[in-house]
Amino acid sequence: MKKVLSAAEMKACDTGTIEEYGIPSLVLMERAALGVCNVLFEKYPKANNIGIFCGPGNNGGDGVAIGRILHNMGYSVKMIVLGNPEKFSPQLKQEIDIAVNYKTELLITGDITMDANCFDELLEGTDLFIDAMFGIGLTRGLSGSFEHMARFINNSGKPVIAVDIPSGFDTDSGKLLGDVGVKADTTVTFAYLKKGLLLGDCKAAAGEIKVADVGIYGADENAAALLDDSILEVIPPRDVTANKGTCGKVLVIAGSENIYGACYLSANAALTTGSGLVKVYTHKNNIQSIQQNLPEAMYLGYDDFNETELLEQIKWADTILIGPGLGISEVAVNIVNTIQKSAQVPVVIDADGINIVAKNLPLFDELTGRVPVILTPHLKEMERLCGVPVKDINYDMEKVAKDFAVSHNCVVVLKNHTTVISNVNTVFYCNSGNEGLATAGSGDVLAGIITSLLGQGLSAFDAAAAGTYIHGRAGAIATRTTGIKGLLARDIIANINQLI
Repeated sequence: MKKVLSAAEMKACDTGTIEEYGIPSLVLMERAALGVCNVLFEKYPKANNIGIFCGPGNNGGDGVAIGRILHNMGYSVKMIVLGNPEKFSPQLKQEIDIAVNYKTELLITGDITMDANCFDELLEGTDLFIDAMFGIGLTRGLSGSFEHMARFINNSGKPVIAVDIPSGFDTDSGKLLGDVGVKADTTVTFAYLKKGLLLGDCKAAAGEIKVADVGIYGADENAAALLDDSILEVIPPRDVTANKGTCGKVLVIAGSENIYGACYLSANAALTTGSGLVKVYTHKNNIQSIQQNLPEAMYLGYDDFNETELLEQIKWADTILIGPGLGISEVAVNIVNTIQKSAQVPVVIDADGINIVAKNLPLFDELTGRVPVILTPHLKEMERLCGVPVKDINYDMEKVAKDFAVSHNCVVVLKNHTTVISNVNTVFYCNSGNEGLATAGSGDVLAGIITSLLGQGLSAFDAAAAGTYIHGRAGAIATRTTGIKGLLARDIIANINQLI
């Protein structure tokens, strides 16, 4: 898996490589430039006229090095370096001197503010633009010539490669820092992924992300990582002596009166992921409709709260999923609270289950002190759990998820366009799906997949991570046929078998 670092973590790796291993910073800059050039050769083989926008720091130095390499290879290159040369970084100054020696075309603007008309005249006939204005050190919005340059790039209609991270975005949160940021088709980032590339506003602006190995190492082994196919290795093969009773008995508690879609999807997903037995505990009015479509599951219906009956079902299960479509009625509250007081097996809490838990966290802590627990909130449900507004969670997902996981001894699957999975020690990012997953019932399917894996013996964290990855990949596979907008939750279920 690829590590996902903050700006501070990346700078520490950079400094460590220079100071501990003695690799000069200019050598690293040259490697970074070659990494960008290699992506350009691979993805844009017909581009010959290249325009490069460079800022005053080391990101600008990368850009000048890229331009000089391309110039020496016969490309037509035009570079604009914005800013006062007295404020340029030492590495940028070195790269400019080298580029001048190679007679690379280069314009330094000084303190003059340039607008789009200037750029248009200077860069007429350009096939592709490279954004090397600002890298991971940016802390404020683009202004002046930099803002004009970003708007020019975005309006050009030409392919754009961003160097390390698109200019204008926060490296850690992905937040747009001002009024405009560069929209890239491809971002070539160095050594490790950066958190902001996967989050917030920057995810859409980064385009396809390529990680170039430039010889910088040293990321902490406990640093966050991006899930890939290797997570599937935690799922054991089915034993040749298995029977349905040894493959996981899942109790799905879901569906208030006449609200049975979520219940059906969760139970179906659990069965499809490999659970040997799935029992659905739902309002009695739901059973006929679900059973007609999912005869493989077992069913028990309730009308009013029956503690004795519920406790019997709890004893039967290897793992419990509670919450999808359950509602927040008095009956639902009693059911959720009984699970929290009495469950002796791992529990996954989703949807309305989370909303009920949020109102009584001390009781939730009793549950997490006794058995492994996974929560699967979207941003609004997370707000109810922790009190942090959605707009703030969106730009600080890792911290919010991990803080809650640590405080309450659980696993949190914080769902968004990039999902963050955290326990007390480890954080994974997951972007295996696509925007097609923004469809009704998608979260119910995810909860069913995770619960199934938990019932098959995976740890809570492994089940959450593998389940989230499978859910995304199955959805992405399905959209090859359905298209992004045509994806239904049932299509995700239909493609789970491609991955397990």
